[in-house]
Amino acid sequence: MRLLSPRGAVAVLAAAALVVATPVASASAASRPAPVGLVSFVSASLTSSGATLTVDWADVSGARKYEVFAATTYEGVADKRTPSLTVTSSKATLTRLTPGRDYFVQVRAVNSVGFGGRSARVGHGTILTEAKLTSDSPRYRAISWNICSNACSSISTRARVINTRVKELKADILGFQEASRYTKAPVGFRHVVNGQNDILVRTGQFSLVAKKTSAPTSGTARFASKYATSGKGLAYAALKHRSGSYVLVFDVHLVTGTSRAQVNQREYEASRLNTYISATMNRLAKTHGSLTDWTKAHVLILGDFNTHKSRTGEDTMAILEKRGWYDTFDQAHALTRQHHNTANPEWSTKPTIGVTWGAHVDKALVRPSRSVVYRWANAGEMVNGRYVTPLGSDHHPLLVDVGLR
Repeated sequence: MRLLSPRGAVAVLAAAALVVATPVASASAASRPAPVGLVSFVSASLTSSGATLTVDWADVSGARKYEVFAATTYEGVADKRTPSLTVTSSKATLTRLTPGRDYFVQVRAVNSVGFGGRSARVGHGTILTEAKLTSDSPRYRAISWNICSNACSSISTRARVINTRVKELKADILGFQEASRYTKAPVGFRHVVNGQNDILVRTGQFSLVAKKTSAPTSGTARFASKYATSGKGLAYAALKHRSGSYVLVFDVHLVTGTSRAQVNQREYEASRLNTYISATMNRLAKTHGSLTDWTKAHVLILGDFNTHKSRTGEDTMAILEKRGWYDTFDQAHALTRQHHNTANPEWSTKPTIGVTWGAHVDKALVRPSRSVVYRWANAGEMVNGRYVTPLGSDHHPLLVDVGLR
């Protein structure tokens, strides 16, 4: 063994002292957690003690717990300093909420060092009310889809994509808008209305009520142009379900655009929609009253309404709600892809995100007291976070599963 010189020994001792005195930096040293990402509403219910809403978000590394803030206004939730509840998982259920009320939520992660940043504010309505259905009450699985058959190219090619997705989603009722060049029904379906607004039904599940002389059971109409050029109007069909229940389906396409005149026209068309529905039911009561009480028939409204909850200065949905028609988005027990917009004008495979609500122009409407909405979903096919190509349209299909009485 070679002995160290005195100078060498001193150097080693100094180096050893430096190692002991200098703390080693750790990649896992404690720090505040990162901000919570986009929060989504995933389920809702109505109980004897009030409404509930369940929110979900991605796990935050290093978080020990999460604080959930809720308020009935967009501004109010940002002002809250005391959390509505604290949870240890990345999911939380708010309870004892007021039925039929909008709620806004923010979430932040917490650990021993401090708080992470709050998430963006997101909103959703609680279920207003719903029907009490029996186990044998019929359920309707429906798709509303603007398929852009005339304004967009290659409908003959895209029709195969559309038909494949319809088969995969196992819907019973289809409401297609901008469908004038879509003339061949998917296998297992038939057109009961074929035109600008199509209504198709699954063979064996539904039949069109037989018309009588001068007493149609399906048809189309267009709203008057009062403030601007009108939208694409609507179609309707009176159907008999295999259970024996009768259902009226309306497929609507309100005028598009954001100019003041177009907004006024859209609000006008919304106000006339209920009038048209009532007139149709009354006419059927006179001509086909021996079949059922048409004034109490099941009613489902599908369509492209060209408006959404993130828009301000427009009362289209408020007008419809005043007449008893509510968006299934707010009435659903389960929601899938709340923030993914159903419209996709850029034909992008990357989801277009509406942060606060989700900008859904495609809708299905029901009467809350006469329905249970089991599921609402943006049903565009996705793999690894992207929409699968080729795309069927510049909209994604909206899928709803509802029970009606």
